[in-house]
Amino acid sequence: MPRRRPPAVRPPADAPACRRAHFRHAGNLAASGRQQYGLDHRRYIGERDWSKLAYQFGHELGHVLCNSWQPDARPAPPCQWIEETMVEAHSLRGLARLAKSWKEAPPFAGDNAFGDAIARYRQDIIDRYAALAESQGLTRDAAAWFADHRGEIEMPALNPFAQAMSLTILAEYGRAPDCVEALGALNRWPGRTSMPIAEYLGHWEASCVELRASPRLPIRLRDLLHVQQRAK
Repeated sequence: MPRRRPPAVRPPADAPACRRAHFRHAGNLAASGRQQYGLDHRRYIGERDWSKLAYQFGHELGHVLCNSWQPDARPAPPCQWIEETMVEAHSLRGLARLAKSWKEAPPFAGDNAFGDAIARYRQDIIDRYAALAESQGLTRDAAAWFADHRGEIEMPALNPFAQAMSLTILAEYGRAPDCVEALGALNRWPGRTSMPIAEYLGHWEASCVELRASPRLPIRLRDLLHVQQRAK
C-alpha cells in the first residue's frame, strides 16, 4: 500500500504574489540540502506547496544545526537515524511556531488564514507519525521497540521508525525548549554517526557539556532506549 503523504496546501489564486518571493530562498536551501543527501528536491516540493517547502526548510536547517553542512558530512549508520529524528522534530516545532505567528501577525496583510493551513499540514504529519509509533510499539515500551526493530531503526534515513520517535523528541522540545541547543553539539567528533549508539550518545553528551548546552536529549534517549552508558 503506498505511503500517504500530507495533502499539498496551495494558496488561493489571489494570494499575495510576494509570498512566492518570500519562500524562494527557503527553496534554495531545501534544494541544496536534498542535493547534499543525493536526492532531487523537485520530487518532494511542488511549485506551490508552500507548507511542504517550509517543512522541508526546517528539516534541512536542522541538519545544518547538527553540523551536517560540510561536503564530507555524509549519512552513515548506525546512528544517522538519531540526527534524522532530531531534525524532523525541529521541523515540526518550527511549523507550529510559523503557523502561530502567521495566524497572529501575517507578513502579508489579510493573509491570516494561511496560518491555519500550515497548522493543518503539520497535524497531518503528526497524526501519521503517531499511528506509526502505536503500530511499532514505541508508545508502549521504547526499550523493547529499539531492541525488536534495531536493524530497521539504524537504517541511515528518515525511516518510519525515526519518524515515529520524532514525536517523542518533539515533546521534549516542548517540555524543555532549551534542549534544542543540543543539536549544535551533534557530530563534532571523528566518525560522526558511524559509531555504536552508546559511544554516540556519550560523545554527544560530552559535546553538550563542552559547549555548555543542555545534555537533556542524549540523556533522555539513553534512558528511553536502555542504552548502557559508556565508561568514561
